[in-house]
Formats: sequence, C-alpha cells, structure tokens
Amino acid sequence: MSVLEADAPLLAQESSPVHAPLKVATASAVLRDLFIVTWSAPMEKLQALVPPGTTLERLPRSDGQLVGFVQVIFALRENARWSPLPSQLGEDYQEATLQVLTRTENERSAAVIKHFVSSTTIATSLLPFSRVAEESRFSVYVAGDPARQTFERLGVKVTTHAVQLHLRAECAETPEATMIGSWHESVRFLTRLERQLHPARLSKDGQSLFRTQHPPLSPRAATLTHQVVRPFDDLELGEPLLALYQAELPVTNLPIKQK
Repeated sequence: MSVLEADAPLLAQESSPVHAPLKVATASAVLRDLFIVTWSAPMEKLQALVPPGTTLERLPRSDGQLVGFVQVIFALRENARWSPLPSQLGEDYQEATLQVLTRTENERSAAVIKHFVSSTTIATSLLPFSRVAEESRFSVYVAGDPARQTFERLGVKVTTHAVQLHLRAECAETPEATMIGSWHESVRFLTRLERQLHPARLSKDGQSLFRTQHPPLSPRAATLTHQVVRPFDDLELGEPLLALYQAELPVTNLPIKQK
C-alpha cells in the first residue's frame, strides 16, 4: 500500500472541483518551460515559514513521521494579460516562485515565500498584492526540441544581490514510484494547486488569495544535477522528492475573497 493510499481522508477530497462561471476579471497566460521541483521537509521547520494558523499539507513517511513540502516553480510566463485582451497585448517575463504547500478551506493551496520576476513592470504591479515579489536577473537555458516537446537539459539561475536560486537538471526515465506513492499519483498530488496565498501590503488580513486553473499536467521526469535554494538553506534540502518539466501549460488566474 502506498503512502498516498494510507492517507485516504486527504485523498478523498482530491477529485477535480467544479468551478462556477468566472464573474471577476481574470488573467491568462501560457507557461513555457515549466519546471517544478518538490522537496519534503520537517513540519516544524515549514511551520516557521508560514503565517500562524496556516495548515500545512502533509503526508506520513514510511517510518510514520509526518512531513510537509516545499516547491520551486519556474516558467516563462508568455502573453500574460487580462483575459479579455488579445494575446499581442500581453507581456512575457520569467518567474520563479518558492512556496510551501498548504491547505486553505480544505482545498490544495500554497503559501508563497519568494516570487522572483524578470520584469520591472510586473514587479511594480505586484507591489500592492505581494510583499515577497522581487525583480531579479534570470539566466536560463533549455536543451531539447520544442516542436516535439522533448527535454534534455535545463538550467535556471536567479540573481538579486546574491545568488538566490540555481538549479540544473537533466532528463530522466520516469520512475515507478516516489516516497509517497506511484509517480503518477505523486505528480497529481503535488501539482494540483487550487489556491496561492501571497503576503500582501494592502489586504486587511495581510494576505492576497488567488485561484489558478489549468489542465492536468503531463510532464517529463527530471533529475537535479545542481541545486542552490538560498531562502530554504535552513531546511537542509536533500534530494528532491519530485522534479518535473513540461514544455507548455495554459493557465488562468483570478483573485478570490477570503471568508
């Protein structure tokens, strides 16, 4: 029995939610070269990174100890714009998000710890909504064939005053399982994030809450060959639980009010 099967009360809530028709302004984009790396980490260390009262996503390891999860998500956000606008009016920029996986009102969510963007315009526009958004320099390379959506190697380096994030990865054979279950179960469990919480400047309760909608991922497996994740130094990250690459993914984001 996998760890995911052992955690049936959590997984019973994993069926795809039915969303009401969107009645607020939404933002659209296509994520190119989407790269997601997830590590497991002790619950007590992760709890110190998020606001008091935050419910962490968690699963038991084989020894029974509960662990939580941190992620780095990198992508080129292409044609980012308000949804009614034509794609040619959108903006392209690179972004890297460092986050802790959480639960909010019994939905999958993530508390954002750092959000690096390559655009001055985007960094400025995010100021009212996020205290952790920061303009940064990106150095990125991807080797493969975009037309065939193949992937061989990837490198991402994000620099502010010092190196904050530096990851290198290579294509890998898809494993049968991870420490929390089958590979496909793990991908579904760790990538279906319905809400994202940013520490906010103008929100009355100190948080901005966004919903993200996208099709299910169909990624390629990757293996890290180098990692520096400076904001998570205290977590003493070891080997990632899961590293994924997907050539493109359309997404829609919308703000939602907290109850």
